[in-house]
Amino acid sequence: MKPLRVAMLSESYLPFISGVVTSVAAFTRALRADGHHVVVVAPHYPGYRDDDPDVIRLPSISAPGMPEFKMVVPLSARLLSDPLLARVDVVHTHGPFLTGRLGLVLARHFRRPLAFTHHTLYDEYVHYVPWVPAAVTRPIARRWVRAFANRCDLVIAPSAVIRARLRAQGVTARIEVLPSGGVDPEQFARLDGRAVRARYDIPPEAPLLVSVSRLAPEKSVDLVLRAFQQVVAAVEAYLLIVGDGPSAGELQRLAGDLGITGRVRFAGALPHDAALAAMAGSDLFVFASQTETQGVVLVEAMAAGLPVVAVARAGAAEVVRDGEAGALVEPAPEALAAAVRRLLAEPARRAVMSRRAREIAAGYAVPTLARRLAALYQSVLEQADATPQRT
Repeated sequence: MKPLRVAMLSESYLPFISGVVTSVAAFTRALRADGHHVVVVAPHYPGYRDDDPDVIRLPSISAPGMPEFKMVVPLSARLLSDPLLARVDVVHTHGPFLTGRLGLVLARHFRRPLAFTHHTLYDEYVHYVPWVPAAVTRPIARRWVRAFANRCDLVIAPSAVIRARLRAQGVTARIEVLPSGGVDPEQFARLDGRAVRARYDIPPEAPLLVSVSRLAPEKSVDLVLRAFQQVVAAVEAYLLIVGDGPSAGELQRLAGDLGITGRVRFAGALPHDAALAAMAGSDLFVFASQTETQGVVLVEAMAAGLPVVAVARAGAAEVVRDGEAGALVEPAPEALAAAVRRLLAEPARRAVMSRRAREIAAGYAVPTLARRLAALYQSVLEQADATPQRT
């Protein structure tokens, strides 16, 4: 395959930490390692300077209700003349809104195909839209995504369940399934979690659960805390919560109300390597989100050798193979707690699951996924050459 020139457009990027950012950064590195030229177009973050010369930063504004999330001001005129985008082969947007619109403009101008990765269940995040009830914004979000996806040459769904969801919502464009989140085998080979317990004042022999996510309503971290209250009634365990977000204060208060403050450690947002080390130093990963298109963090936990207890909803149900690498349960504190207690009581079974989790996660190696992505780019280029351009 000849080297490709790819424009990656993302609604968020470094230094912001999220599953989408992790995905875009990882695929960018892997594609470049294979000789492809990737330019990232992303919002500007005040005070942050890129070491990467192939990142184009656009002016940004804070999202309503989420000051830490920056939205690009889509200045397409500047991009149309940017030399970094000269002779681009594929435009790949990672959001359907501002950067999606910008992607359409670039693809039309350069007469190149447009790819779109559907990272997020956007209709499940409408509570961030101020003043307008979800009953109004949810169907609008679905219609917007459907209309945008149908103007793309390729839609990438992170899981089969998301592909089915998009089809059910009326997306007729070409859809291919490709996990959006993978792991770097070399990074996980050098993980060392031995310092985690000392850092967070956790006894060396105590069972340690870990949950890593944005602390926001859609991640259902409150379910994890309510389940943990039932766990510690029978087991002297600890819970490490890694992440930050608008619900952080509320979740800390909930831990106090539940009487488990002494057993819960809120680590806040950590650099990616430190978050992975926190997983490597724990015994079990607990995750209650019901809105994951795939769940990058689930793959990372499994690559770190952690059995996973997760809610059997959306993309998580495909990543975690129930009974092999962990347990999938209904979204109820009692179900989560029961699964955690069972696994904590069976260390031999956890060891088997740990090995199986690593085996499954190996199938999500980023270099392999990036080559599959490059093959999709090549196929969509051939398709574009054979058919009229979408408008």
